[in-house]
Amino acid sequence: MNASEGAHRPKGPSARLGQALASLARLPVAAAAAALSFPAHAENLAVEFDEAYTTFVEGMDRLPNESQLLALQAVDTKLAAMVRKKDASLWTATAFRGDPNWAEIRRLAEAAMGECE
Repeated sequence: MNASEGAHRPKGPSARLGQALASLARLPVAAAAAALSFPAHAENLAVEFDEAYTTFVEGMDRLPNESQLLALQAVDTKLAAMVRKKDASLWTATAFRGDPNWAEIRRLAEAAMGECE
C-alpha cells in the first residue's frame, strides 16, 4: 500500500460504518454460509450496522449531505422494520440468500455505500 492509498481510506466511525454496509451488501459464499449460524450471523449484521450507524451519527462534526443521510436512514429503517416483525424465518440462511427483505437490504446498503464514497 502506498501513502496515497492509506490517505483515502476512511478511519474510525466512517470505516466501521462502511464495513457494516459492505457486510450487508454481499451474499455469503456457499461454503462460508454453511459454517455460519445464520440467525446469529444475520442478527449480528443488523446489530453491527445499528451500532456503527449510531456511532457515526453521534461522532459527526457536521451532517452528511442529504442523499447520504437518506441512504443511511433507508438501511436503518428497513432493518428496524424486519426486527419489529419478530419473524424468526427472516433470520435464516435461506432467507438471507433469497428473501426479498434481504435483497432490499443489499440494494439499500449498496446505494448507501455509493452515496458515502
